[in-house]
Amino acid sequence: MTTRPVWSAAVLAILCLLSTSACQRQARSIDDALLADWLEAAGGFEAWDQVEDARFTVTTVWFDSTGSEVRRRPRYVWIKKGPERSRIERQESEGYYVQAHDGVTQWATLDGVRLPEDHKATAEVLYVARDVFYWFGLPYKLGDPGVNTAPIPADSTGRPGVSVTFGEQVGEHPGDRWFYYFDAGDPFPAEVHYIEQGYTSVDRTRWSDFQQAGPITYVAVREFYNDQGVRTKQLILSDVLINPGVHDSVFSVPR
Repeated sequence: MTTRPVWSAAVLAILCLLSTSACQRQARSIDDALLADWLEAAGGFEAWDQVEDARFTVTTVWFDSTGSEVRRRPRYVWIKKGPERSRIERQESEGYYVQAHDGVTQWATLDGVRLPEDHKATAEVLYVARDVFYWFGLPYKLGDPGVNTAPIPADSTGRPGVSVTFGEQVGEHPGDRWFYYFDAGDPFPAEVHYIEQGYTSVDRTRWSDFQQAGPITYVAVREFYNDQGVRTKQLILSDVLINPGVHDSVFSVPR
């Protein structure tokens, strides 16, 4: 596991928070054929428009150099649109964390005690909140304004693919680069690689177990692996509930 946040690249890169679904429908588009096929297989933009809120669990599993499991940690997540809000809860050795963003204010608690703004858990809330919202929203979020795509020929990697970059004014990491690779005849990506702005190393993941919940389709397993092909970490998405009726108070700053 690296010390820098996982998945922060695309999360911080796409921050188009539009006020209405009608504006979203007017602005979104996906021109690349591979991404368009993925979107169609996942129900189209219309599927994402039907989602008002959701609950799910993201479990991180770490492996040692032999590929054997050494630790797993679940995070319990609530998200809601209009505006985009997120709440994430997790148990660590020092206690139980809650991190949330109510659309305006980011806040965090440890064992029920509000943490100061300069505490690491509070400072990283915006990243974490956008992280869980963004990845749950793929491929639909790839249609947001400022997302640039270019084909990757199959003869360069063994698989056809699509590179994704972002406009200069999109998010806090416009220099991030993402690479989606597809197997022939499968609309869902088989691997996703990325290079975070300011770094030269490539993070590699394999995607599998695409599941449906309500109108949307999501990737249930993202597996990280090293240059030798040994898995180092997994992110497992489970217990997904679409539109369970998450109350606004879930995201409210504690008094």
